[in-house]
Amino acid sequence: MKKVTLPTNFNEYNFAQLAKKEKNAALKVRYLALSYIQANKTVLEAAALVYKSSRMVHRWINLLNDFGIAGLEDKPGRGRKVELPENKEDEFRSIILEFQRKQIKSKLTGRDVQKLLKNHYSIDCTLPTAYNTLARLNLSTTQGNQQKKQFKKALKLNTK
Repeated sequence: MKKVTLPTNFNEYNFAQLAKKEKNAALKVRYLALSYIQANKTVLEAAALVYKSSRMVHRWINLLNDFGIAGLEDKPGRGRKVELPENKEDEFRSIILEFQRKQIKSKLTGRDVQKLLKNHYSIDCTLPTAYNTLARLNLSTTQGNQQKKQFKKALKLNTK
């Protein structure tokens, strides 16, 4: 079996301590595997202890060697891209707030958001995407209703 070549600065890192402090679960597993290797475990043993393949542990060692500790972190860009561009978010937020002010019913629905996205930006999306867009804009389906309640409450306080 071929011996693993560890980076020259491998022992400078305290992977066990890094694993204890890390909140990201995937990164914590990487640190744990590397801490087992520091504790004189083989790559196969370390991989078995963290329930990963030895190939994955070798990949982490190579990333550490090439890019340092930052190489172990996940790179951005995973997951589906958002439908509504970031530069249109403020504009869409004002469209939703205007729609809530004008509408008779007190609750904004996902179907309403879908229609607004379709009419204003030609974005055909699913209901979960519509609700995720609302969440990303820090809006809720009852935003207009909450504002009306706050206004009525302020009126009551002023009349007393």
